[in-house]
Amino acid sequence: MWQKRLLADTAAVAWQNGHGLTRIIAEDRAHTPPEWRLSVADILHDAPFSTFAGWKRLIALIGPGTLILHEKAGAWFHTLETCCKPYTFCGEDQVLSSCTNGAVQALNLMIRCPESVETNIEFVLHQTSFSIQSNEQEKKYYFLFPSTGGWTMQFKGTCSSVSRGSVWYCSSENMPDTTFIPKETGSSLYCIRI
Repeated sequence: MWQKRLLADTAAVAWQNGHGLTRIIAEDRAHTPPEWRLSVADILHDAPFSTFAGWKRLIALIGPGTLILHEKAGAWFHTLETCCKPYTFCGEDQVLSSCTNGAVQALNLMIRCPESVETNIEFVLHQTSFSIQSNEQEKKYYFLFPSTGGWTMQFKGTCSSVSRGSVWYCSSENMPDTTFIPKETGSSLYCIRI
């Protein structure tokens, strides 16, 4: 069944480089070292990102704001805004970030580079109604991060309100068929399947 956790109730830890805070939502416990890690970062000011050699990183904003990312040597530049598809970059890249309109929250999925891991992961932005059906052949984990507006989650004759500041999660082993409906125009939600 779906479970809810408030982001505010998740302990914040310092970034590896000491320039920010992150809340670890979940990480792979089946492998040592882990093959994936999912977290939410509070980026309060312009700061460099920590480097993670051998990892791929996917990042998106949850909530309002703008975050400008650029690789220190100038190899690439990208602007993340509200309701943006996730952006992917290499963990060893030296990335500088700029919060042009104030503090932002960023959803960060890190994956060790083997293709076997990458091909089994989805990180999708939803802005219209969608459904998740529990027909997985192998165990998967689902994580939902409301970004803007509100959503209604319907399963087994029940309705729950899904709003920003929370994460909803469930494993495919005990997940009911579920439908998500935006409550207003402009609602957005990220769904990650690992």
